[in-house]
Amino acid sequence: MATNSKFARLMRSYGSLTIFMIPIGIAINFVGGQIALLLKLPVYLDSIGTILVGATCGALPGALVGLLSNAINSITSPPTFAFAVLSVMFGLLAGWFGRIGVFRVWWKALLSAIPFALIGGVLGALITIWVFGGLAVGGGAIIVGALVAMGMDLNAANFAAQLPMDILDKVPTVLIVYAIIKGIPKRLFVKLPLGWVYLAKPRSSVSAPAPAEPAQSGSSGS
Repeated sequence: MATNSKFARLMRSYGSLTIFMIPIGIAINFVGGQIALLLKLPVYLDSIGTILVGATCGALPGALVGLLSNAINSITSPPTFAFAVLSVMFGLLAGWFGRIGVFRVWWKALLSAIPFALIGGVLGALITIWVFGGLAVGGGAIIVGALVAMGMDLNAANFAAQLPMDILDKVPTVLIVYAIIKGIPKRLFVKLPLGWVYLAKPRSSVSAPAPAEPAQSGSSGS
């Protein structure tokens, strides 16, 4: 109960707009993923909301959007929850990128696709190998199967399939996030934890709530 109370206080410290942005981010992830499926696109588009919330509200809200999105998707597709760690890492990385102003400039946003793709491609392939024995799930299974049929080792085929697919996915993802951020009115930025970055003002001059830092114990060994 004490842990839940601390978490609730931590989330409230981000402000009411951030709490409102979390379900919006989850909805964006769902809609993006469904569009990609319906149009049979060679991309996922299911992390737009995670990166958007991380880039505007901070690492913790972004990670929470990613985790909850995966939890919801796992209701109809349980194996997808194994990849929840990827979504959490996307949110954490987006929070850091947002803090240093990556999404203020289009070419910096574009370059951010590389580390996002490395996380998705490398760690995603490792999860596929460790958890599913190399048997890929989703659209990647077709590519992995084709590469194995051509004589490639199963593990190598997972890496060879995942990395290009993730780069192809993350380039439009980060550009969409950049475009959305560019369209956010300034009056909303003043209410977002990282709004001061996009307003190009000192944090102290913006009335947005500052994310609370977890209390440090004097007896902590780390």
